[in-house]
Amino acid sequence: MTTFRLATINVDSFDRPPSMSSNISELISILEPFNLDIIAVQEIQNNDKWKEFSRRLSLSFSVYGPSNGTFCNGIASRYPIRYAIENVTFAVIHLDYLDEDDRLKQIKEFNPYEHNIDILMGDMNALTREDYSDDYYRNIVVERREKSNWEKPHFDLTQLITYEWNYQDAFKKINPTLKNEQVATCPYGTRIDYIYIHPRI
Repeated sequence: MTTFRLATINVDSFDRPPSMSSNISELISILEPFNLDIIAVQEIQNNDKWKEFSRRLSLSFSVYGPSNGTFCNGIASRYPIRYAIENVTFAVIHLDYLDEDDRLKQIKEFNPYEHNIDILMGDMNALTREDYSDDYYRNIVVERREKSNWEKPHFDLTQLITYEWNYQDAFKKINPTLKNEQVATCPYGTRIDYIYIHPRI
């Protein structure tokens, strides 16, 4: 069985708000110690920042696209992208950030299970209930969304991926006891970024 060191990150065009200065060096300092083989990146532009980011992580092979006109997804890899490594297929997705029904439509249209995607990575903007204690869920997850007039928490998408399509949550497999702020990947104190692995690999 091949082992990969994987990560997924939404880089928001490599800009640090509010100054919009480049945050590439900061991201490299966090990611470099992991000696990654492959990283899935969301909200990039095909420009010098993307090239610099990949180069500084020693990930010589990359792909980009498709673009919605402003941002898109990319994969940077230690291995040639078109080269088959034990026939493992990776995919990067970035789903709608406003509405769970739209996210469900997007993932069902893509349907990673039927396309034999072995490793599904990306910013899914979706929640997993098991990530949060009852108090944290009530006081942080629900309350912050109410104050921001954002959608109520839903778990349909992650349940579809894990229960119906039988993907495994890679982060939870190696960090089964982490919860609450320990798993947060966004300012709302929730985890919305995932790496899913299908057990057939």
